Amino acid sequence: MTAIENSPGDLGPLLSPASVAIIGASATPDIISGLPQRILAQHGYPGAVYPVNPRYDAIDGLRCYPGIEAVPGPVDVALVVVNAERVNGVVAECGRAGVPFVVIISSGFAEQSDGGQRQRELRALCDRFPDMRVLGPNAEGTMNVVDTIPLGFSPTINYDRGLDRLIAGDVAVVAQSGGLGFALFNDGLGRGLGFSHVVSTGNEVDLDLADVAAHLVDDPATRVLLLFVEGLAAPERLAKIGLAARARGKLVILAKVGGTAAGRRAALAHTAHDPGDAAEFARAVREGGIVPAADQEELVDLAMVFSRTRAPAGRRIGVVTTSGGAGTWLADDLVLAGLDLPVLSDSLQTRLRALIPAYGSPVNPVDTTAQVLSRGGVSPVLRLLADSGDVDVLVLVATLADAKQLEREAEELTALAARVPLVVYSYTRPSPRSMQLAEELGIACFTSGRRTAAAVAALTRAFTAGG
Repeated sequence: MTAIENSPGDLGPLLSPASVAIIGASATPDIISGLPQRILAQHGYPGAVYPVNPRYDAIDGLRCYPGIEAVPGPVDVALVVVNAERVNGVVAECGRAGVPFVVIISSGFAEQSDGGQRQRELRALCDRFPDMRVLGPNAEGTMNVVDTIPLGFSPTINYDRGLDRLIAGDVAVVAQSGGLGFALFNDGLGRGLGFSHVVSTGNEVDLDLADVAAHLVDDPATRVLLLFVEGLAAPERLAKIGLAARARGKLVILAKVGGTAAGRRAALAHTAHDPGDAAEFARAVREGGIVPAADQEELVDLAMVFSRTRAPAGRRIGVVTTSGGAGTWLADDLVLAGLDLPVLSDSLQTRLRALIPAYGSPVNPVDTTAQVLSRGGVSPVLRLLADSGDVDVLVLVATLADAKQLEREAEELTALAARVPLVVYSYTRPSPRSMQLAEELGIACFTSGRRTAAAVAALTRAFTAGG
């Protein structure tokens, strides 16, 4: 098993704290400093919560303390939400109090013209207190979905602002942009994708994206890592993380921005990250077996397909469609994505003809026409393809506007997905019930032929030689 050099140490208490102090907590519910305590309460956090602010005696029934040194119990994480001018003093107090982890939400550091010196002083404090690790500043916090521990203010973790439900799963997000990291989480939840952790690293005065990713590679709840990178001082660490993930049967998916002059300016202004040399990053991605993603939407698409789909043995795709037009369009998309759609063997075509109308086609795509739905469904057709040895991946093209097809064939589709890679492309907008069923069945579902093809192509490239 590949070891990861320069390990950050145990970050477990950072992501699963037994106690949290909120320094700068406010009794005003709708401002950033007032939200973290209330979001923790929404999620039923069972640990100790210590609001810290000398202006209050209590906030929402919890005793409020004048400073971190007055907190009566041990603190795993101090969440800092004070003004930038006060942050370094607060962090020094945390260091003296022996707080092991500090998460700084506050902005106003190297990302702005007059904040560079403040961030250098904060870095000096990290050196002064080496047993204290700092996440941020200018971070949006963390979300431990498995243990239901929200640390932050994002509306995506706030039941009063936009969160509908949490779905625990095996996908972790680590992002230098807090807004975008939690947006990936939000998009995935809306599509029924389950997560283990979301971590925003911000300006990275101490802990950086690679540190957190290295920890999550060994997290038993995490199998797929989504990374959003603006810049890293040592991109070669990504290769080591990717190889370590592969050795553990996991995958890393990465989107990198800042490839243009305008993008570089934006990254420096956002989190003070220099995007660095594009060729160096590309080499690290390639050497680490990391899967690149082009945009926000593709990051979630790839997380979906890798989380829910078995690894394929090859790049031969079998398409079964209830719509000739949608199947034809998908065939073009698959071939343009570099995949193979082999003509099925004569013996297999003969067996398929017995299951589909005479005006259908058994060639590949296998056009069953919608008539097959009244003849026993698509599962017998998919099963023949799965057992044939002619293809490596199955793509079902169907309308999921009505959930009845998935409901009728749920047991058969579940059994198929457990033994062969199976993906669904709905050429109509799926009903909410259909999306719920796809989630329950554990099958990746897409609503675009091009995106389906891109996800399947990435799946084959990740697991097959020459894919």
